[in-house]
Amino acid sequence: MLSTETVELVKRAIEELPETQRLVITLRDVTGCSADEVCETLGVSAANERVLLHRARARVRARLERHVDG
Repeated sequence: MLSTETVELVKRAIEELPETQRLVITLRDVTGCSADEVCETLGVSAANERVLLHRARARVRARLERHVDG
């Protein structure tokens, strides 16, 4: 189970993402939408959705790693 502090850190990291990355990660990982639903909702290609999601997750992961290491 994630601590309250970790959950808040993840929320802040997501809020600081560029808009499209924030939308993709929120739709996929927070609300549980499928990749197809995200593509349709945002009007992006499947390849672009994957890139945006990868970049968003990488940024959030890096933020968590800095917190843990720091």
